[in-house]
Amino acid sequence: MWLYSFIIGAVFLIVMALMLAMKRQHYHYKYQVLPTMANLQLSRKSISLFAEQNGRFPNSLDELNEYATKFPDKIKWHFAPRESISGRKGSQNRSSEHSVLDGSGGIYYNPETGQLKVNLNKPLKSYWWFYFGKKRNEIPADW
Repeated sequence: MWLYSFIIGAVFLIVMALMLAMKRQHYHYKYQVLPTMANLQLSRKSISLFAEQNGRFPNSLDELNEYATKFPDKIKWHFAPRESISGRKGSQNRSSEHSVLDGSGGIYYNPETGQLKVNLNKPLKSYWWFYFGKKRNEIPADW
């Protein structure tokens, strides 16, 4: 009798652990991957708009943000690109800007070309070993 209770208890714990893992996977995607990808798209549009109006790319993301605050049509502009994947301190609010794509987290920006990337050069599974979502093998720097 005690063996059946033990087996039922073990199965219950395994099922609960799997449910928790699935919920955590959804959390990573919904609150870290999707916002980072959306930030990239919107920030790239702001960089293009800046280049269109000034004939050059901004020297830094700070310059882009300062320029954007001067316009009444701020709805077209996206401020402070963020990277929410690495868990780097401050990355949830405003990512640090890097001029070298070294995989240290934050945002990589090249003012010569206007190229904006997530500064993470390993697949997502390297950062979250228990993430099995559709982007598991994608490298954020390639987005």
